[in-house]
Amino acid sequence: MNNNISLKSIKYESIKAIFTSIADAEKISRAAISGLTDLSLVTVGKIADALLDMNVISQIKEIRPQAGRRAGLLSVNENKFTVIFDLTSRDFHYTVLNLRLCLMERSMYTYDKEISYEENLNRFLSAISEELRQKYDFSDCYGIGVSVPGAYNAQTGKICTRRIPELRTLSLSEMIGRYFPGTPVLIDSHINASAKSNVRRVEDYNEKNIIYYYVSPRFVCGVYIVNGELILGRENHACDFGYLVDSTGVSCEERLSQCTTEDEYLAILSRSVYNIIRAFNPHEIIIECDLPIQRDDLAECVRSIILQNYRINESDLPSMRRARCKFRNSHRGLAIGLREMWLESLVFANH
Repeated sequence: MNNNISLKSIKYESIKAIFTSIADAEKISRAAISGLTDLSLVTVGKIADALLDMNVISQIKEIRPQAGRRAGLLSVNENKFTVIFDLTSRDFHYTVLNLRLCLMERSMYTYDKEISYEENLNRFLSAISEELRQKYDFSDCYGIGVSVPGAYNAQTGKICTRRIPELRTLSLSEMIGRYFPGTPVLIDSHINASAKSNVRRVEDYNEKNIIYYYVSPRFVCGVYIVNGELILGRENHACDFGYLVDSTGVSCEERLSQCTTEDEYLAILSRSVYNIIRAFNPHEIIIECDLPIQRDDLAECVRSIILQNYRINESDLPSMRRARCKFRNSHRGLAIGLREMWLESLVFANH
């Protein structure tokens, strides 16, 4: 049977659901995939066999031998990898992730103040390109991701950022392409990428309205996510929640810049979250906090402060959770986007 032809009669959403079920598990059976996706065993078998032939996934024999292909456990091909560059600070970072989004390695470049930003970035990309090619076969690289500190307009190639103004004038996609020719490149705001990563941890996220809220002492923004889709403004801007003002006309970002104690930070954070709840009425809020707050129970603490200080019933409060990731949330989000781009290109190439 030609398995690639068999994919023509199957919706891409079904192929993506099955691939994601396999990628999110270390090893998984066809029966378990069927239960997770609500797709029939016949459909799961057709798609799994096609993905096996395309070398997207591999099959591991079970301890108890059984006849036929269906007896094996499935896993993604972990030789496939992505490289994520983090340009959200002047000390550049990079990570290498496999197809299961597990961290393979990471490192940092220390910025040289004696040369320009563009020279630093070229030096970083040149060194990393040479180093990685000694370790990996780039025919297995499913993409390069770049996390930037502001909205990225793919049509103009421009980055809108106040934090690192030099990025506004660089042709970043072209620069990356010089060092990694022929490799797909995905550039996105670190806020958007982090939101894409964290929203998937919410049960039934594609049926909910969710706020991803990022807060630091000088920078506050976020993303409104409806049924799994990011709602972005002009030129892919995230929500500038930091510009929300209180009754005296002072913005949230300005208030946070004046805080000196954990209690002050928590009070301003809670007020901002309360205003967002009143404006958007989401099912859930995900808080990524880079404030100097050491509490592990941050979400619970914010919820308690809101109930104590504002006129709102507990039943009207959305669920709250703190963003969690073993490495930078934006890196995982970019890797998810690249993984989906790669799968889509394979499937539609075989259509």
